[in-house]
Amino acid sequence: MRKRILKIAIVLALASVLFFFTGNKVFTALRMQGYEALKVFAQIKSSENTSEFHIYETKHFIIKYTDKDEDAVRDIARIFEKSYEVEGRHYGFYPKGKIIVFVYYDQENMWDYQQSVKGQAVMGLYNFGIIHILSPKAYLNSMQIFTKEYEAGGPILHEYVHRVIDDRSGGNVELWLTEGLALYEEYDVDGIEWAEGFSYERYYTANELRNSFMELDETQSYRQSYDIVSGLIERSGRDSIGRMLDELKKGNTSDEAFLRIYGEDLNEYIDSGAWKS
Repeated sequence: MRKRILKIAIVLALASVLFFFTGNKVFTALRMQGYEALKVFAQIKSSENTSEFHIYETKHFIIKYTDKDEDAVRDIARIFEKSYEVEGRHYGFYPKGKIIVFVYYDQENMWDYQQSVKGQAVMGLYNFGIIHILSPKAYLNSMQIFTKEYEAGGPILHEYVHRVIDDRSGGNVELWLTEGLALYEEYDVDGIEWAEGFSYERYYTANELRNSFMELDETQSYRQSYDIVSGLIERSGRDSIGRMLDELKKGNTSDEAFLRIYGEDLNEYIDSGAWKS
C-alpha cells in the first residue's frame, strides 16, 4: 500500500515539474498518467472512513449504502447493471473490474463526504473513477414512484456515462464534451431532454465552453454541449464519437482528435454554429 502511494506521489511530482518544460502533447500524456494515479489513490481511500456504509455487490458494481436505503439498493443495482449493458452496446466498451458506487440518503450526507460540491444541489457526481449518487428518497416522496421516476430522471445513467467516457478517453476529455455525451445518452435511452425548448440569447464561444465551463450558466452550458454533441452524431454517426475518444486516449489534444475525425477546427466548428438544429 505504501509503495503504491509513494509511486503516485512521484508521478504527480514529475507531472507538475515537467509541465514547465514540455509541449502540449507531452504534457497531455503526463497529465493523463497523473490522473490515472489519482484514480488509484481514490480507490484506496474509498475503503477508508466509510464505516456507516454497507456493501451490495453485483456482477459489475460495488454499491455502498446506509441502513436508510436497505429497501432501495436492489433497484439501484438493477438500474446500474442496465446502464452497464446499454452503454456497453453504444460504445462497444465494458469497464474492467467492479465500479464503486456510493449512495447518500440526503444532500447533506453527500456534502459530508464530497466537499467539492458542498452547498450545491446535485443528484450525482463522478469523481476519479467512483460514482456518487443521491438516494431516490432524497427527493422522491414515495417509493411507489421510485422505479419509473428515478430510472428515467435520476442520476445513475448520467454518472455511469461519465465513467465510460472517462475510461474510453483515458481521462483526456474536456468537460463540455463529457457532459454533452451524458445528456445525449439520457435523451437517447430514456427520452429525457435537458432544458427542452431552451431559447438562446447568444451562444457561448468555444473559448468559454472549453476553458470556463464551470463558470457559465449551467442550463445553457449543458444545453449547448448537448446540442453540439447531437449535431455531431446526427451528421457523422455515434461511431465518430468513439473514434474521437480513441484519439484522445492516444494522448492527442482535443483539437488534434477533432481535426482527425471530423476534418475541421474544433473552435471554428463551435463558433460557426454549424451544430445548430
